[in-house]
Amino acid sequence: MKISEQAFLLAWHNQKLVRDALKYVHVSRTYQGYEDLFQEGIITYAGMIELHGKLTRELNRLSFRKVVWHTIDLLRKEKRNQNLEHVLKLLITNRQFNSAELNLALAQELPKLNNTEKMLFYSHLINGQSITSIAQKNQINRVQLQRVKRQLLVHLRKILILDYDL
Repeated sequence: MKISEQAFLLAWHNQKLVRDALKYVHVSRTYQGYEDLFQEGIITYAGMIELHGKLTRELNRLSFRKVVWHTIDLLRKEKRNQNLEHVLKLLITNRQFNSAELNLALAQELPKLNNTEKMLFYSHLINGQSITSIAQKNQINRVQLQRVKRQLLVHLRKILILDYDL
């Protein structure tokens, strides 16, 4: 759906609705992803304005609920990604792995990864840089990097589980 500039400006001028929706979901302003969730909320709200036309009390009520549910979905996705990353770290640090076998499995998989996956593997998973800093440095969308990271973690997890039958 294409959002008009007017709908976006209306949503921006009524950003209190989005902030209240984030507050309702217990997202603090100090949360590291607050600005991203806020922007997603503004876009969702602008989409509702574009879809329904003018601002009304009913539209605001529906938009509030939609922003709340969209935010909850985004938070669930983020939690799932963190869980996948945690599982991968547990698999790597598990003492059942023979270091030589692990290195061999990773050495066989690394050439198969594309450039973005390699960059994420070395920069984020090995060196611990944040996704946001990697995105800014390489001029890649942060959401796209998170999607690639999730796919990479799932792929590596499958490789490690298949190779070591945990």
